[in-house]
Amino acid sequence: MSSRDPLIKITGVWLPNKGAELMAHAAVAELSARLPKARFCSDDQGPADERAAIGMPALPRGTLAQLGRALGFGPKVSHVVDISGFAYGDFWGAAKARSRAGATIAKGVPTYLLPQAFGPFTDPALIATMKDITKGARSIAARDLVSQGHLQALGTAREIPLYPDITIGLNIANRKVAVPEGRFGCLVLNAQTVKTGSMTTEAVLALYAQVVGVMRAAKVAPVIVLHEPKADLPLSESLSAACGGLPIVQLQDARDIKAYISRSTVVVTGRFHGLVNGLATGVPSFAVSWSHKYGELLGDFGCPDFTCGSDVPSFIDRIAALLGSETEQTRLRQQLTTHAAEKKARLAQLWDTVAADIQRT
Repeated sequence: MSSRDPLIKITGVWLPNKGAELMAHAAVAELSARLPKARFCSDDQGPADERAAIGMPALPRGTLAQLGRALGFGPKVSHVVDISGFAYGDFWGAAKARSRAGATIAKGVPTYLLPQAFGPFTDPALIATMKDITKGARSIAARDLVSQGHLQALGTAREIPLYPDITIGLNIANRKVAVPEGRFGCLVLNAQTVKTGSMTTEAVLALYAQVVGVMRAAKVAPVIVLHEPKADLPLSESLSAACGGLPIVQLQDARDIKAYISRSTVVVTGRFHGLVNGLATGVPSFAVSWSHKYGELLGDFGCPDFTCGSDVPSFIDRIAALLGSETEQTRLRQQLTTHAAEKKARLAQLWDTVAADIQRT
């Protein structure tokens, strides 16, 4: 392997978050297909074996390791691909932005911020940092209209393209997972729904318990699927106990979670990538939302009213109506599949553009 072959650092991957893991798999798979001589690495965070299995082993950390790379010994990162789901905004502050994309851009390392959530930006220090990042990045893209608006409001005059979530194009056709016999529905809870104050624990459990009842009435077996194995387990266990012992599925590889969801009849999820997994594979999916990004994603797939707002009874009725009509399920699956194909084609353009720029720099 030539010393000029790119060593691409994938940043913004926080394990064991399965959405982050899916994004990492997508980035490595898509760039490897276009840049067969490229190597990948990542920050030393989370289980080292999981990062290596994805294909982006962690770079050694510490002063000596960094000094060695600076002197030309050991691997030196040639490009940075940032796939943070949400790391640039007032919630995280200017210091985090400066230490991530801000730092690599300042060092002259070609940096690509792939589609993600951005903003809001109201802190003057953060605004200044984000202006530098937006102007200095080789590419930057938003995943939703609200984020696009926040970046445009910085006033850099740079065009901010809008692209779908990169995991939509992740191919899981060859993943072998065991699923229940007959029709089953996936329930993906999110502890963040409670932490953000969107709903109380009691309200979340009551809502999902109603969903369980609707599924059972339609002869669809409810199954809890963990998308964040640590954070969401207590809430998931509480729901399981309240509903007579629902099975809880925990899969190690995030691609297997997507494959499992793809085989289901319906998805009701509080996790954003649980929603992406369902919609991208043509499965009717409903969101228990705590952020605008859920409703916008559903709107992109032609289902803007499939998110749970203040009118919980109407939300439950929509799920019941869908499960009660095979004709509507078939029609909706075709609709979702069409939208997914369009988004995959759009993402292929993104990967082609990023890969071509990496080859030039």
